[in-house]
Amino acid sequence: MKTIVSILAIIFVVSCENFYDDDEEYIESIAIVESLHVDTVVNKTATVTLTCPTPTPCWNFSRVEEKRVSNNIHLTLYRKVKKNITCVQVTGSFKHTMDINVPTSGAYTIKIYQTLTTTMDTTIVF
Repeated sequence: MKTIVSILAIIFVVSCENFYDDDEEYIESIAIVESLHVDTVVNKTATVTLTCPTPTPCWNFSRVEEKRVSNNIHLTLYRKVKKNITCVQVTGSFKHTMDINVPTSGAYTIKIYQTLTTTMDTTIVF
């Protein structure tokens, strides 16, 4: 009986650990943005495409953090790769297309973080 309880306890702990830590199978880092292309500007929405080089082709887009201060929009892109994956050792890249919406018409400066201290800046008139 003690053996069965011990086995059930181990299964419970492992399943809870996997449930709460599902992102631990990925490594995430800030993506370096090589280029920004403004695809369209319609009313108060701009569609932009960002190109990001990666150390291997196994890296993919993860998420965007956005912070707005007045007419400045700060974006930080993140990339992710699965841990312990075998990947060909050549450089790669990915593209991420996103919409930027603004509350009022005017000129907005888009600041895309490449590192914690370096940005690529462009101004879009909506």
